[in-house]
Amino acid sequence: MLPNVLFIHPLRQLALSLQKIQQHDAALLDAALTAEQFPLWQQAQTAICFSLRACSPLADKEKPIFGKPKPSWADLEQQIHLTVEFLQSLQPHDFVGWQQKRIETTAGFAELELTGEQFLYLYALPNFYFHYGMVYAIARAQQVPLTKGDFDGWHQYPEGFSFLR
Repeated sequence: MLPNVLFIHPLRQLALSLQKIQQHDAALLDAALTAEQFPLWQQAQTAICFSLRACSPLADKEKPIFGKPKPSWADLEQQIHLTVEFLQSLQPHDFVGWQQKRIETTAGFAELELTGEQFLYLYALPNFYFHYGMVYAIARAQQVPLTKGDFDGWHQYPEGFSFLR
């Protein structure tokens, strides 16, 4: 599976989750798990950006910038739409030899040099899912009724189901 394909499905799920969160409580855009962590909008925007940060260098493309400072719900929706559109525009020939490419990046204050395969599987995907997971965690901590199916798009449970009751 090509790198761009790995992000399209979860980005669409993120868009659906953001719609549910907004419908539940539009004020949650600024909610965070702790005062020392990014708010929901920044977690979402960082996840979206990681898909671009991952695929652009692997496809030898300039990374587009779709984010806005302190985006609204509509801005995040648009950012996901534009990101998915960009990812879908990438073709198999864009990724020829991606596994062996040398990728230089930073992780916090650490300077990294990784192969494309290491970069995607050990750095970019975990970071994408970390920030996507934070969106889900913030929403659940604020009582938004999201399910595992909302997160991954595969699981299905009857309404009100709980393993703990």
